[in-house]
Amino acid sequence: MMKKTFLRLAALLLLAAMMTAAFGGCVVIGERKPICTIVFSNGSEVRIRLYPDKCPNTVNNFIKLCNSGFYDGSTVHRIMEYVLVQMGMPADSDATDAGYYIKGEFTANNYAKGDLTFAKGIVGMARLSDENESKKFFDTASSQFFIMLEPKETMDGYYAAFGKVISGMDDIVAISKMDVDANNYPRDEIYIVTARVDCYDYKPSEPKTIDKKDAKLY
Repeated sequence: MMKKTFLRLAALLLLAAMMTAAFGGCVVIGERKPICTIVFSNGSEVRIRLYPDKCPNTVNNFIKLCNSGFYDGSTVHRIMEYVLVQMGMPADSDATDAGYYIKGEFTANNYAKGDLTFAKGIVGMARLSDENESKKFFDTASSQFFIMLEPKETMDGYYAAFGKVISGMDDIVAISKMDVDANNYPRDEIYIVTARVDCYDYKPSEPKTIDKKDAKLY
């Protein structure tokens, strides 16, 4: 009896080991989160896991922009070494965003689920701001996003953290080492070739947007 139990346990352990190897050490339980793949002009490829359970409208907006080709050809326009790398303005345009705003999904904006902390590799939505973090700018995210290079606790709860780099972080760090001008703009152009999202089990909906005329910022 003990021998049969031992053999059964050994078989189960072997099956578990085979499954772990097959899935690269990652066991997926429940809904598989969407993955964004960004290919840059220097040949690097970065993959980002998105968190619709934390920031659903932000993720829906990001997916729509990615899969419509909005980001294709857009440059990395801000590098703050040891802090973040920012991108997401439309290509071949004087505009700085997608032409609308979305609600800020973070705790300072009375949104409890947006509680991811800004650690290395976290992806957040940029927005208008001032030194006082005025609430009137909380709902001004649109298309620009950034990737954190190091933790920054002062940003926690004040920006929508909606994703995390799961591969290619070394490439983002390499981009952050590029020479920049006085405005933190890279002197040698680096841009997004393509940005596409594989939604897997997630079914995105049309993002809710805010007309700029209704923002009443000034």
